Amino acid sequence: MAGSMGLGFMAAFAVSGSVVLIARQVHKRLLSDFMKKMELELAGSRRSCQDKKKVRFADDVIEPSSNNKEYRKRHLVKITGGNDEVLDRSCDCGKLSEAMPLNRQNLYEAVIKS
Repeated sequence: MAGSMGLGFMAAFAVSGSVVLIARQVHKRLLSDFMKKMELELAGSRRSCQDKKKVRFADDVIEPSSNNKEYRKRHLVKITGGNDEVLDRSCDCGKLSEAMPLNRQNLYEAVIKS
């Protein structure tokens, strides 16, 4: 009886060990496949973000000269509509502030105050 009991324990030990090893191999394989899929998805999303960051300038973009005086002069003429009137830059009632977006006006006011 002791011999058959020993054989029973050995058989149970061998079967349970085999089940544990098989389960471990399956888990490794599933985990590695899952990780590969996740890496591919993350790499794909990185590429799409990088593609979105490309900047394309319009055909009518003018590169200003080194001192920007000509560019400012032309830009000011466009904003004022060709009038030679002087705009009060400290006042928000000028035509320049009407053409400028509100967020940029606030930014410039904060820079001037500091």
